[in-house]
Amino acid sequence: MGAQQVSEEELASPTGGELAVRWQVFERVFSRNGYDGESPVPLKRLPRDVVEATPGLLELPGTSRAHIVVTATHATNHVRDGSAKVADRGTGGLALLIAELTGCTALVAARTSGDANHDDDHPLKRRLAELRPAAVLDLHGMRSRPESDIDLGTGDGSVPAEFVATLRRSELRVTTNALFAAMRPTTVTSFAQARDVPAVQVEISARFRPPSGAPEDLSRLLNALIDAIAGMTTTRSSLTLATVPVAIASGLPLAVVHPDTIRGLRGPVPVAVTTGERSEVAWAWSAAAPGIPEESREISPAEIGVGRRLREKLGDASAVSLHVPQIVPLRTRAALARDLPAADEVHVSPDDLASGIYLLVHDGVTAWVRAVPRSHVPPGQIRLGYQLRLLIASDGTTDGDVALVAAPAAVTRRRRRESWVGRTGAAADTMAERLWRALFRAPEFAARIMQAHAGDDGAAVVSLHPAVFDRIGLEPGQQVLVRWGGREVAALAVADHDPPESGAPPESIKRVQRVNRLWPHLPEGMSPHVVVRMSAQLRRDLGAPVATVVTVRRRLRPVLIRNLNSLVVPLASLVLAGAALPDPHWPTLGLGTALMSVFALARLRIPQPRRGARVDKRWVEEMAGHDTDVRGEKVGG
Repeated sequence: MGAQQVSEEELASPTGGELAVRWQVFERVFSRNGYDGESPVPLKRLPRDVVEATPGLLELPGTSRAHIVVTATHATNHVRDGSAKVADRGTGGLALLIAELTGCTALVAARTSGDANHDDDHPLKRRLAELRPAAVLDLHGMRSRPESDIDLGTGDGSVPAEFVATLRRSELRVTTNALFAAMRPTTVTSFAQARDVPAVQVEISARFRPPSGAPEDLSRLLNALIDAIAGMTTTRSSLTLATVPVAIASGLPLAVVHPDTIRGLRGPVPVAVTTGERSEVAWAWSAAAPGIPEESREISPAEIGVGRRLREKLGDASAVSLHVPQIVPLRTRAALARDLPAADEVHVSPDDLASGIYLLVHDGVTAWVRAVPRSHVPPGQIRLGYQLRLLIASDGTTDGDVALVAAPAAVTRRRRRESWVGRTGAAADTMAERLWRALFRAPEFAARIMQAHAGDDGAAVVSLHPAVFDRIGLEPGQQVLVRWGGREVAALAVADHDPPESGAPPESIKRVQRVNRLWPHLPEGMSPHVVVRMSAQLRRDLGAPVATVVTVRRRLRPVLIRNLNSLVVPLASLVLAGAALPDPHWPTLGLGTALMSVFALARLRIPQPRRGARVDKRWVEEMAGHDTDVRGEKVGG
């Protein structure tokens, strides 16, 4: 059944308000002259707010969801590399109709030069960059396919997870990267993702578009897309906010924002705060988070509370620009026994996120993780190993909603400029440490941090549970390397004389600490061996928030130097004794010295346990009933 053609009078009639009919009316503007369109574009046939600021580029400004941009790059015939390309019919009218119904912003390329989805520079891309959207949905058309009504091209970056998940739950057949993956760097999807904006290329079957689509199929598609957009809670990534001072003690730049600004998370979320030419990364907390002072809980969506350290860096600016990174909320599930993630990995749906490093945020606790797409993970969910679920737990909760944040690189970037001598020395130390690590092994141990003991806050000291030292091949009083994200510091490791207890600290201690307003308590029953006490100095050097997960490993250079020093006396004695001989054989003495050194240092290597189970054949042969088959019948005489 072909698409129903309607007149202008039908649009004003009671039946003319149907979505499929309105779509076809809008599409007539683009279908003129065999989909070459008209110049100038007859705007009177489109929604009244549509403008043509750039010749051939139509824009319908958004209202309630202006931060979500729907694009139609091939609404009319176009030219790519000198060759004529036919239009993706129906996409121009669809983009305008969806924007009109949902309050999104629409950008439609109608009679623009070139190809917006192929050219490096195009008016549509320039306007898209100016809008600074929170999400981009790029509409395209494909031939009718028996296995797919919509094919989603996810590109090489983040996608609007809620839109994709809702669309996959619709009655339409949705595939992913089956036809067009949108991986080429010049696609609109890749263009947006390169600017940290979630985007997806939506390829729509011809049977769901004019002119060949039946009205009922057009309505099905419209309903599915509208529902998917309605389920998106994406907020605008860049906001201009008025500053309000907040009295919260913090060693790092801190901000307090309205809960909707960070998608209802408690925090902390790394955000970029800019005024003029100054830009600082701050840790944003929700005004509804426990520990926020009462006077700061009424912060409006147009305001941002700034702590003292952030105010000093921004020069007491009265208004700032706030950039919130991509936040993808997910529901936790246990990892599969047949596909366990590594200690620093999480498994996500390929429809939600691309592989990469993200900051996991859960109820005031953070951890750097590597997202690994797995087909067995349903959209909107995330699989975590038991250890990670335990480390990010707080206040008695171990499961629930978490969020992966595409944190800016500036979070772990080096803050102070060093001389070339310092940089050269640091690089040499890092290379040597990696060499010793390959020879002697230095396993990592992941732990949750908490405040150091009184007297340790000004020193580079970490307090470890006594059971941890054997695990990482270390003795108390030796050095460790503490890593958080891309930053690493050296510290002195001491045995914790008072391992932490779970639950909230006594009120008397909380009054003395004062700085722990936002520090989530350890959950009840949490094992103390996975908690490390870290001084405020180390947290400041790492740039880490109050409650996070770090990795600890032994630092090998001091260990090697200490053991080599212990070899000086025996090796010197061997050499002196050999020199006292009438005719010393120096090659033999040299070989003996080398062997002594090797055997003395060999004890520093942490052996790797063998993997897999071995079968004792003799034991198996002596098993009672070894001559009985699986059915319990006697075999042989």
